[in-house]
Amino acid sequence: MSRIIDLTRQSMGWNNPPTTRTTNQIRRLAVHHSATNVGNQAIFQNHWRNQGWRVGGYHEIILRNGDVEICYVPTTVVNGVRSHNLDTYHMCTVGNSNFTPEQERSLIERIRFNMNRFQIPIERVLGHNEFSGAATNCPGRNMNALRNNLRLPTVTTPPVNNTTPNTHTVRSGDTLSAIARNHGTTVAELQRLNNIANANLIRIGQVLRLPTTNTAPSTPPQPTIRVGSRVRVNDNVQRWATGQNIPSWVLGRTYTVQQMRNSNNELLLTDVVSWIRRSDVTLV
Repeated sequence: MSRIIDLTRQSMGWNNPPTTRTTNQIRRLAVHHSATNVGNQAIFQNHWRNQGWRVGGYHEIILRNGDVEICYVPTTVVNGVRSHNLDTYHMCTVGNSNFTPEQERSLIERIRFNMNRFQIPIERVLGHNEFSGAATNCPGRNMNALRNNLRLPTVTTPPVNNTTPNTHTVRSGDTLSAIARNHGTTVAELQRLNNIANANLIRIGQVLRLPTTNTAPSTPPQPTIRVGSRVRVNDNVQRWATGQNIPSWVLGRTYTVQQMRNSNNELLLTDVVSWIRRSDVTLV
């Protein structure tokens, strides 16, 4: 799964874009390439400013190592293809027709994700040069071949795990109650197993014993949150999983889960594009 780098509050003009839209207005995905062997959001901004633009040209940039920079939220209209931007979401792969395997995997993954969240059919995944009036070699690839790859099913084999982890290492922001909830146990049981007198006194790096459980298929201890689930950010949350303060306008609002990591205990939310702990949201 691609590593997501949230730059939505660092890109030029992010807080005052000249044109915005609703996500329901997005009807096409545009694929670009940089025609350079190096590049990222910070480098491309110099070119965008020289063009006299108030916002940049891409919503997403896929770097050479497969990492994905998210430059703008979907509701911002960027300058990707002249006269075709109001209904288009723009993605750029760094390179000049010589893309790395990591980039190819990330591009397929991100196109499929964006097709799903904007309900875009494969026929509307277009290269820059497939838009009317666009005389360019961009995106530096055969789009028919790319669309054929998108039609191939994604086969994922979940790891076989017949044992339940019997320890948990305390991380920043963890509480004993959240750990108990995530592992289907109680605070009192964790205190008993780990000789903890005060449930509020646990330290980062501390390894906690978890109760032994039967790993046969059973009803999960809490509702299952998956990619695509709608979740509400709890009103009392203060920090993202990465440690930054959560702005007040995020609290109490509902978002879609974009990705999951760290044994599905951290979620990446759409529009906000920041990682949040699973214990800090409620499935709706």
